[in-house]
Amino acid sequence: MIRPYRLEDKDYIVNSHYELYNKEFGYDLSFRGFIEESVNGFIERADSDENIFILEVDKKQSGSVSIKKVNDTTAQLGLFLVEPNVRGTGYGRKLVETAINFSKKNGFKRIVLWTNSELKSARQLYERFGFKLKGNQIQMLSNKELTEEKWELVLVDN
Repeated sequence: MIRPYRLEDKDYIVNSHYELYNKEFGYDLSFRGFIEESVNGFIERADSDENIFILEVDKKQSGSVSIKKVNDTTAQLGLFLVEPNVRGTGYGRKLVETAINFSKKNGFKRIVLWTNSELKSARQLYERFGFKLKGNQIQMLSNKELTEEKWELVLVDN
């Protein structure tokens, strides 16, 4: 089941992102702070054009994805995570599909996202949904040199 987040999901979102990215990619504690700041922003803005969606499998939080309003025409996808024990089951696709449908329903014309080149499975999923790589930059983030990538999906042709 995919549902909108509740305030009590905050710790899950922050901790699951930090623990997974630390274990799988060696991200440091600054990444946890970045995720916490992002989630707090959703809570503080309380904007109906934004949401975090939580994946529940067997009544257990097992993933997330978010849509944040950049401006009236652009949304940003983020906080995408699928727990290792439910990967390969189509839940990642369902989360991204939920985010895209939410964006369309709220009148956004495009979705942007930032990811890292080392997140190969996520990048392949974005490509399957029609996202196009628009640029990249090398940054020191989370105590690592990362190639950040900006992707875009056009929802409405101008």
